[in-house]
Amino acid sequence: MEYRKLILRYLDGKVVTALAGFFENGTDPISALKSDGTPLCVNVSDLKAAFFVRDYLGNPSYQSLLDEEELRKRTSGVLVKLYFNDGEIMMGQISKSTDLTKGFFVKVLDPDDNNILVYVNPLSLAKPPETV
Repeated sequence: MEYRKLILRYLDGKVVTALAGFFENGTDPISALKSDGTPLCVNVSDLKAAFFVRDYLGNPSYQSLLDEEELRKRTSGVLVKLYFNDGEIMMGQISKSTDLTKGFFVKVLDPDDNNILVYVNPLSLAKPPETV
């Protein structure tokens, strides 16, 4: 199994770096390895989201230069805007058949973003995803 870098952001603000293999929409709990190799089992209900990333440091000040029209051109699925309870707003792609009542994946369409794929806890959203 190939492991990828993962940042777990909890609802209480805690952040844990980990490694995880791919898992499916609706997976709960998530099995991962902490960056020190310790096994970790996380209930999705405890998370804001799990972020598959290019690197652990990222660039917190990064602002995408892509507008909604450019993102629409890059998607083959449904372009959505997510509003998290903590004020973060994110755009990405979901499939047409995504069940938004369970944990679900959002593909990040900006190739310069540190996030590649985000597994979202729907309870961390202020409102249902908006189709853009």
